[in-house]
Formats: sequence, structure tokens, C-alpha cells
Amino acid sequence: MPVPLAPYPTHSGSYTPANGAQSQLVCSGCRNLLMYPAGATSVCCAVCNAITAVPAPGTEMAQLVCGGCHTLLMYIRGATSVQCSCCHTVNLALEGMPNKL
Repeated sequence: MPVPLAPYPTHSGSYTPANGAQSQLVCSGCRNLLMYPAGATSVCCAVCNAITAVPAPGTEMAQLVCGGCHTLLMYIRGATSVQCSCCHTVNLALEGMPNKL
């Protein structure tokens, strides 16, 4: 029987900013998209229990979909290529580059 995906856990003692701001990142274990309160330094996945470090404040992130396996990948903005951790395809990060046809 399949296990249903669990929502992001809320702990009574966890830090939540007064304005309720949240951010998101991709789990380093199972590649699910995780939501977390802004200001957190790491996030524990409710599905696989992997701990994923949150990038330092001010780090601009971008996303792309892997051309090999269609997994959502997050990377630091400015990278020219991103290797997929699932299928190892090297994807070109074309963000912000002019489209020439």
C-alpha cells in the first residue's frame, strides 16, 4: 500500500517569523519540494527524514527541470550548468540568456 505524502510538519517549538514568510527548497534525499519558515538553517523532510541545509540568506536560487528525468533542480543563480543528482544528466542553465533562433 503506498504511503501518502505528509504535509510539512509543524512543531509547537519551531521558529516561525511574525509575518509567516516561507521559502522552499528541494529535499537532498528524495527531491520533493519542501516549504519551510524563512530564517530556518536546515529542513527535515517529512517523507524521507533527510536534513537539507538552507542556503545562506541573500543567496539567489534558480530552478530548472532536468532534460533527462524531468526532476525539478534548484541551483545557485549564475551557474552555467547543473548536474542532476538523480540521473547525472548535465543540464545547461540558460536563465537570463537571450533566445537566439
